[in-house]
Amino acid sequence: MLKIGEKVLYGTAGACTVTDICTKKFGDAGEREYYVLVPIYDSRTTLYVPVDSPASQAKIKRLLSAEEVEELISSMSSTEIFWISDEKARQEHFKSTLRSGDRRALIGMTKALYTHRKKVLGMGRKPHMADEKIFKEAEKLICDEFSVVLGIEPGDVMPYIMNKLGDNA
Repeated sequence: MLKIGEKVLYGTAGACTVTDICTKKFGDAGEREYYVLVPIYDSRTTLYVPVDSPASQAKIKRLLSAEEVEELISSMSSTEIFWISDEKARQEHFKSTLRSGDRRALIGMTKALYTHRKKVLGMGRKPHMADEKIFKEAEKLICDEFSVVLGIEPGDVMPYIMNKLGDNA
């Protein structure tokens, strides 16, 4: 059971704070108990997550520790880059990776998208819009969580990571 004030990662909403646990009735459904989550970097949004829904609960992840974030960053230089040529298969794989919330897989996907983007721009072309959208979503998830855990601004996360990786990026 989550506690009020606890910070978690929720689906693609990113880092959130549990602001309340309440009982509400939405529509024709009966009363249910909900976690009230507010994204840390978008306080205009409020999410009501049913406490008794396994599907919703699966989207809630604990935040990594600072040590786990640092280990993940240091492992980025050795993360293998793979690219799926078939656009439809690539988009399905990337969307599945986003939904999974697996940080190591997100890092690998982001690295692959970044590398591919750099290559395509170097050839004077633009990356696929769908790839760019996925890249932005993955980057947001990484930056949201790492900024909360490391105590830095979201916009400072990528420069922090690049600085840590140095020439190994």
